[in-house]
Amino acid sequence: MKKPYRIAGGLALLLILNLTTTVVAAGKQTIDQAANRAVQYVHGKFGAKGVVAIDDWTIIGLAMNGETIGTGRWGTKREWQAELEKRLRSLDPRKTTDYARYVLTVAAAGEDPLRFGRENMIERIKGAQLANGKFADSIDGRGQELINAHVWSIIALHAAGEPIPRASLAKSWLISRQLPDGGFQFYSGAKQSGVDMTAMTLLAMRALGMTKDEQPVKRALAYLKNAQTTGGGFLESGAPNSESAANVISALIAWGEQPNVWKKGTASVTDHLLGFQRTDGSFAHTRTGIGNQMATAQALLALSDLERGTSYLNALREKTGSRRLSQLRDVPGSFWAFREISFLVKNGYLQGVTAAEMKPNHPVTRAQFAALLLRAVGEVPNPRAQGIFRDVPVSDWSAPVVEKAAALGLMQGSQGIFRPHQGITHEEMAVITARVAQRYGWKKTFSSGYVNVEWSKVSSWARSSVKDLQTRRLLGGTATKRFDAKSGVTRAEAAVMLYRLLATR
Repeated sequence: MKKPYRIAGGLALLLILNLTTTVVAAGKQTIDQAANRAVQYVHGKFGAKGVVAIDDWTIIGLAMNGETIGTGRWGTKREWQAELEKRLRSLDPRKTTDYARYVLTVAAAGEDPLRFGRENMIERIKGAQLANGKFADSIDGRGQELINAHVWSIIALHAAGEPIPRASLAKSWLISRQLPDGGFQFYSGAKQSGVDMTAMTLLAMRALGMTKDEQPVKRALAYLKNAQTTGGGFLESGAPNSESAANVISALIAWGEQPNVWKKGTASVTDHLLGFQRTDGSFAHTRTGIGNQMATAQALLALSDLERGTSYLNALREKTGSRRLSQLRDVPGSFWAFREISFLVKNGYLQGVTAAEMKPNHPVTRAQFAALLLRAVGEVPNPRAQGIFRDVPVSDWSAPVVEKAAALGLMQGSQGIFRPHQGITHEEMAVITARVAQRYGWKKTFSSGYVNVEWSKVSSWARSSVKDLQTRRLLGGTATKRFDAKSGVTRAEAAVMLYRLLATR
């Protein structure tokens, strides 16, 4: 028996990194044909039973294979929106994994998990994170036993284009659960690793920004390599199965490995997966079993990765980010800061004032800039405001934000005053940016041109910071490519500075 609350049979989702791998063994044509047959199998089920015939993972699998539910042969947008809202109401609050799966489903269905169903699902998951970085077992913040709840929360946020809050703590908690053989299991205290959970954890490690030369990553990959059996497959609960093969394929592609050269005997893990497809196009759990929906959904996801050579969560994240960006009517491709705003929107650092408006030329207040900085450095506002500034009452939305920024030493007040809703100037932004770079050790030089500074217009308290940013080519992020110390900062200008700062990590 497996531990309770395992999510969807252990489906391992890929992260959104721009890594590629070349299909060299099974052949692209063979993989394309297998995917097309699986899609046709699902369509037959849909034709017989409608929307209820397609579960969450199958929605994601169809989307990553180029199908769009709610159009053409897959029904109407209205009926799918109604069905997704129905599924929202049935989520189990005891299982954070349910909410993580739903975020991925909504994104695959062409909706925005930030706004769909009159509920911000992203904030629900973020709200389940504990002070030690662990995403709790239940959505109300209770329970620290389930590793998969932690892993799936990280994966869902990353796939939805969100930075991981408290990323360093989340990483430390996860690494501390690695077993001596390099693998992971679904729950803390387990003595034996599992293939599925190890593959999932490798995905979360990728989302957390880990690199292939880090020992936890090396050990987890080595565990999978050692676990591969003759015939190219993997055992879970004592039997070779298609889901584990699909999970491993997804994890390998996320880390730039080639599944087709991961062989044991004469067969690769790709060959092993293809051997589970039935004549009707479905995939079975075991070699001798009949086709089923879950095995087929997971196979669809792995096949889509093999076809693209990149993670399907990479594609899902790009799809979500591009949709959000396209809805912003006031940021056309010709806008001078489009590249920077595009990056920040797609990666969750910046949101529009509304779903349709960025208002890039509006001024930025000190509190708003503080909120941007916290997202950039992976910090979260204080859970409760203390009222440490006389002009920031605890009832003000900005209180938890500015108090956290002050506690981190990123921004300061003066004589008990913070001025949260006053516009920030370019020299103030320069001082704060230099402070952030120093605290977090971001010392690289940006690849822009050198910007001259009229030093007579720069306040004495800002000169050393402005000089630092000038040397590191961080200045000049305006439409005129000039630095005007005393002028107010617009939302677009703040976005450009944040973009450049992040590039110096």
